[in-house]
Amino acid sequence: MIFYKITDGDCLIQGAFSKSSHPGIPVFFDNNGIIEVFSNYLIIKSIKSTDQATSVITYADQLLTFLRFLELKGNGITWRQVTDAHLVEFRDKKINSGLKSSYVAGVLRTVFDFYVWAELNKNIRHHIAIYNDDKEYAISALKTKTSWKWPHIPSSISKAKPTPTNEDLEKLHITTIQESEKVGVRDALIFTIYERSARRMEALQIKVSDIPDWDEIEEYLGSNKIFYVAVMGKGRRERDLELLPETMGLLREYIENERNEAVQAAKKRNKFYGEPTHLFVSSTTGKALNKQYISRRLSGLMKKAGVDGTGHRVRAKGLTDIVAAFDGFDYRGQPKSAQDVLIRAAEKAGHSNPQSLRYYLALSRSEGLAAKLNNVELLRSLELKVAILKKQVSRVDEASALFKAIINDVNVESELLSYLRNFFSKTDNL
Repeated sequence: MIFYKITDGDCLIQGAFSKSSHPGIPVFFDNNGIIEVFSNYLIIKSIKSTDQATSVITYADQLLTFLRFLELKGNGITWRQVTDAHLVEFRDKKINSGLKSSYVAGVLRTVFDFYVWAELNKNIRHHIAIYNDDKEYAISALKTKTSWKWPHIPSSISKAKPTPTNEDLEKLHITTIQESEKVGVRDALIFTIYERSARRMEALQIKVSDIPDWDEIEEYLGSNKIFYVAVMGKGRRERDLELLPETMGLLREYIENERNEAVQAAKKRNKFYGEPTHLFVSSTTGKALNKQYISRRLSGLMKKAGVDGTGHRVRAKGLTDIVAAFDGFDYRGQPKSAQDVLIRAAEKAGHSNPQSLRYYLALSRSEGLAAKLNNVELLRSLELKVAILKKQVSRVDEASALFKAIINDVNVESELLSYLRNFFSKTDNL
């Protein structure tokens, strides 16, 4: 059985002059122990390339998918014996099972990249056709302008996913608050931070210590100032998330209520529990949320709200708003140049390539977006407060029969039992 585990902060890798900690690296194992060649490939991807930790985990998942395909084939086939025929069989089997061509293409690109790396690093020899000669090799290769590719990759063209509108996001926040007594506010706040262009890994970096106390929040409210939260963005570049005092107030309330309840419950269950420094935690374990959970959770909420896409598309709406905020007219009354808008927006959003935001500029201009960032976030904060208050009022209404029974001292036990049954039927285990 092949599997992988993720390194923690105790993983030390020897550099040229010193050792350094490298958490988040997938290490592959089988029944005989560590599989060095796959682990080394992922170490290189983690340390010496610009790939993010989340991308390296994706590479590990893709390699594992292919290796388990080999395991299920039987006949003792190892990765060193793989040929074009095996790759084609994998491609056709996965597509025929209903998987999207884009997913299968992604797996095969990673598998082929691994084989090229293994060939260049002499883990295998004369196995991949990257020698510009007429010899036959087990795995074909086609030269591109910058590298090599496997010539039989399936077409992975897919329709662009829609970007949610303001109406979509309002509906999403209401659904999220109503979905759970325990984590509704937490999840709605994560969506709000996504709307401020935060990536998943950036939102999960926020710590309790980043959230100011009430005195500082009140001070910023009075002076109309913005809070800045430093996070490590893509490409290991530090950037600031800008959050309004209203949003900080909601985050402070989450710390003192939902989060505190989760932490206190975890302390009662486990005397060795240590409260995490990170802001967003699980209601059942009290531990910091991980990237896989948050992706599943937010995608599920979007589906329940009837909003197409994933949490990443909520960030796309935030990027559109950022571009719209910098768009407009110059001092001469002329439309700003696309290049000027994209350069300023890219700096704000933490993008190294301004051209990567060109789609969002086109979307902004086609929809005639004029809302500024702060107005969008302020509106979202007010929507959250209204949704929370509505939730609280509904709980009072649900208890009205019980209050009436207590006042009149009639059927108190039966009304209490009815209320508790109704309450626990709505409580989830998230």
